[in-house]
Amino acid sequence: MENKLNFKIVGSGPTGLLLSIALSKFDCNIFLTDLLTKDRLIDKDKTYAITHSTRKILSKFRLWEKLEPFLFGFDTLSISDSVTSAFTNLSTFDLDDDISSAENIGWVVKHSDLMNVFFQEIDNYENIFFITPQRLLRKKILFDYQFFSTGANSLDKKFIDFIDLKKSYSQSCLTFKVSLRGHCEKRAYEIFRKEGPLALLPLEKNLYQVIWTSSTLKAIERLNSDKNFLMDNLSTILPNEFKLDQIVGEFNIFPVSLSLNLPVLNFKKLVFVGDAFHTFHPVGGQGLNTCWRDVNTIYDLFNKNSAITKLQLILFKFKYFSSRILDIIVTIFITDSLISIFANRNVFLFPIRKFSFLLLNKFLFTRKLVLNQMTKSLIYSSIK
Repeated sequence: MENKLNFKIVGSGPTGLLLSIALSKFDCNIFLTDLLTKDRLIDKDKTYAITHSTRKILSKFRLWEKLEPFLFGFDTLSISDSVTSAFTNLSTFDLDDDISSAENIGWVVKHSDLMNVFFQEIDNYENIFFITPQRLLRKKILFDYQFFSTGANSLDKKFIDFIDLKKSYSQSCLTFKVSLRGHCEKRAYEIFRKEGPLALLPLEKNLYQVIWTSSTLKAIERLNSDKNFLMDNLSTILPNEFKLDQIVGEFNIFPVSLSLNLPVLNFKKLVFVGDAFHTFHPVGGQGLNTCWRDVNTIYDLFNKNSAITKLQLILFKFKYFSSRILDIIVTIFITDSLISIFANRNVFLFPIRKFSFLLLNKFLFTRKLVLNQMTKSLIYSSIK
C-alpha cells in the first residue's frame, strides 16, 4: 500500500462512488468516506434523469449494462408553456444519427437502485476502501490528492480556499411519486409555469416522479398540506391526458440555487467535484449528468500518461478547472435563461416565448439543436 498513491474522496453519493470506480483503474488506493452509513446513503427517495452523454460515460466504465435493468427509458419529451399555451413534442426522430439507435431520448433511475449497483461494483475492487471519517483519521494516511464530492451545501467550502459564487432563485423543489392512468408511459414532461417549472419523469408503467418548483414558501405550504388537497391542486395543472390516482411514497423538498465554486489557483492538492463544484436549476435535468462529466474529465486527465506523476498532481487543479469551465458555463447559461424567460408572467417576454415554440414546431434543425444539446452536451464527442 505504501508504494501506491493514496487518494481520498470525501462524500459517497453517486458522484463520489463513480469517481472511486473511475480512479480504481489506476495504480492507487482510494479511501472513500462519508458521515452516513452505507444503508443510509442508499435509502433515499430520489430519482435522476440520465442523458446520452452519461450513458456513454457509464459504458466507458463498464457500468451501463449493470445499471440498464433498473432504467426506465422515455422516447418523447413534451415541453409546454402554461402561460402562452404553446407546446411541442420532441421525439427520437429529433436525435442525431449517432444516438438514435438507442431508441430513447433519456432514462430515469431511482437513487436506491443506482447506489446498490455502484456499491456492488466497488466491492469488486481491492483498492477501494469505504471507511468512516473517524477510522480514516486514526490511520494517519498522507494523501496525495483529495476530492470533495460533499454536495451543494458542503460545509467544506467554508474551510478551504475557494470562491463560492451563488445565485438564489428563492425557489424550492417539492418531489414525490404519483400513480397515473391514461397517459403515454414513455413520455417525459417539462411544463413551464409562472411560479416555476413542473417536471414529470416516468419511472415505470403508471408511475411518475413529480418535480414541482415554486417559491420556497409555497413549496413548504404544499409539503405540509393534506394529501387530498395536494392531489386536487396538482390535478388542475397536469396535462389533460393524466388521471391522477394517488400519491406514492415520501415527500422531499430541496432549495434551488445556481452556484459555481471557483478554485483559488494554488498548489493545494484538492478539488471539489459535482454539486460541491457547481449547481444549476433542475430544469432540463442536467444536475447529476454534469457532475458525472466532472468525473469523466478527472479520469481523462490522469489517463493521459502511463502512470500518474507528482507533476500531474501539482498541475491537476489548473487543468481540471480549465477543462470543465466551458461546459459548466454553457449549462449555467441555458438553465438560467430558461427560468428567466419562461418562469414568469412578464408580458414583454411573451413574443420571445411564442416565437421559441414556433421555431421548435416549424424547423427540424431547431428541435435537433435543442434536444441534442440537452442530452449530449458539449463534450459528447470527446468521451472515449
